[in-house]
Amino acid sequence: MVVTDLDGTFLDHHDYSFDAALPMLERLRADGVPVVFCSSKTPAEITALQRRTGLDGQAFVAENGAIVVGPDGNVTTGAGAGPADADLARLRTALDHTRSDLDLHFATFGGETDEVVAAWTGLDLGAAGDARRREASEVLLWHAEDDDRADAFRDALAAAGLDLVRGGRFWHVLPAGRDKGTAVRLLVADHERRTGTAPRTVGLGDGPNDSALLDAVDLAVVVRGHGPAPGPLADDRPERVYRTTHPGPLGWSEGLGHHLEHQLGHHLEQHREQHVRSHR
Repeated sequence: MVVTDLDGTFLDHHDYSFDAALPMLERLRADGVPVVFCSSKTPAEITALQRRTGLDGQAFVAENGAIVVGPDGNVTTGAGAGPADADLARLRTALDHTRSDLDLHFATFGGETDEVVAAWTGLDLGAAGDARRREASEVLLWHAEDDDRADAFRDALAAAGLDLVRGGRFWHVLPAGRDKGTAVRLLVADHERRTGTAPRTVGLGDGPNDSALLDAVDLAVVVRGHGPAPGPLADDRPERVYRTTHPGPLGWSEGLGHHLEHQLGHHLEQHREQHVRSHR
């Protein structure tokens, strides 16, 4: 099972293209390897990308782990597992109170228009609208003049049952305990329940919010990024963690190619044979 971050990892940091990843993606698809998108993006954004890449119906993780959807479409946690709208309203209320109490100046996706978010991200208006359709978390554009109050902000959010995580270019607020690593473990347990086998997992990411994801998988790829890197990782042995020389989708393919060659060759060959037999 390949579990991958999107922005800056599978998608180019600047133009969101993924052409350089397509040959490797096709190889994984031909071998029947599940490819799980695990991102800060919303469900609307991820399902649109799944359609574009031919991965419709695969499991995915949205909003940094706040929402986990299995391959059957069932929501494991987050939206649909409770009163999500009420949870999001409480989260936004806590954010508003904290911003006022600490005199902070951050802006949020939910508090801006599609046009503003499009300008921040480089997305077109439709995609910016999808990015604003949060279901269980909020995205912040943090202002540097507030850096000296970041710890106080994090503490105030923790008291409200919320976590603050840093992505490639934005900050994210989500319910405490729902990070990408927890989401990966949920999906692995679900895979075991459905198939009776534990998948060998490879995770890929480029930013601090990917650290928990990279700690939760068997083999990790740190894709060269344009901002702060993931880490420190709990198990940083070179045979487990590969750091790419290329950024974005080219690095994505580089990292998977490395692990397929050095760590997964025999394992994948067995999986390929099983996949072929099951489709005869």
